[in-house]
Amino acid sequence: MNRRRIAAASAAILLAFSLMTGCSQGGGKTITAPTKDVAQKLQDSISFEYPLSQLPDDAANKLYGLDGSIIEEQAVFVGVGGALADEVSVWRVKDEKDAATVEEAAEKRVENQKTSFKDYAPAEMPKLEKAVIKTNGDTIILCVSSDADKAKEVIASFEE
Repeated sequence: MNRRRIAAASAAILLAFSLMTGCSQGGGKTITAPTKDVAQKLQDSISFEYPLSQLPDDAANKLYGLDGSIIEEQAVFVGVGGALADEVSVWRVKDEKDAATVEEAAEKRVENQKTSFKDYAPAEMPKLEKAVIKTNGDTIILCVSSDADKAKEVIASFEE
C-alpha cells in the first residue's frame, strides 16, 4: 500500500514539475531586443512593396483593440493608404499572462483584414493566409508579408 502512495506522489511531483517547465512558450528562448529593433530588422530583411508607416501607440492600441496599460513597449507598422496588407507589429507586455490577449488581438486583426481584402484587393490574400504570429514569453510579433519564411527566420534570429 505504501508503495502505491509513494508511486502516486512521485508521479504527481513529476507531473507538476513537467507542467512548470513546459509552460514557457518559447521553449526556454526569449526575445530581449527592443520591439523597434525587431520591427526594423523585419522591414530591412523583407521586401515590402512600399515603406510601412509607424502608428503612434494610441492609434495602434485602438487598431488592435488593446488596453495600452498592459503594453510595456510596442512598434506597429502598417501599409500606407490601406491598399496593402503588409504589416509588422511587435509588442512586449508588462506581464507575460497578457501575451495571450495581444496574440488574440493580432489573430483577430488578420481575420478582419482577410474579410476586408477578400473582395477589395484579392491579390493581398496570400500574405494574410501566411501571416506570421509568434509569441515568445512576453513578446508577440505579427508580420504580414510576401515572405513568411524570411519573417520566421528573422524572428528566430532574435531568440536567445
